[in-house]
Amino acid sequence: MGDVILWMKVPGIPDSAQVLGGNGYPNCESTFDTVRRTSPKVPGACTEAAWASDNPGYNADATPAKRLKKVQVSVGPAC
Repeated sequence: MGDVILWMKVPGIPDSAQVLGGNGYPNCESTFDTVRRTSPKVPGACTEAAWASDNPGYNADATPAKRLKKVQVSVGPAC
């Protein structure tokens, strides 16, 4: 699998992003399943995950991080 970009919006801090591997270890569940299961669902929060290959040139180190274009998973009421 390819790399996944995780974009996060949390109240009170700048939007952020990071690049993750395509599998969630240690139990080998997919990264998208892990995002669905572990992302905060509180007011003002949003977590999005997408294939890095679907977002070429994305700068995960930018602050604040830009939203992803082709999203596979969205979790949270602020999405």
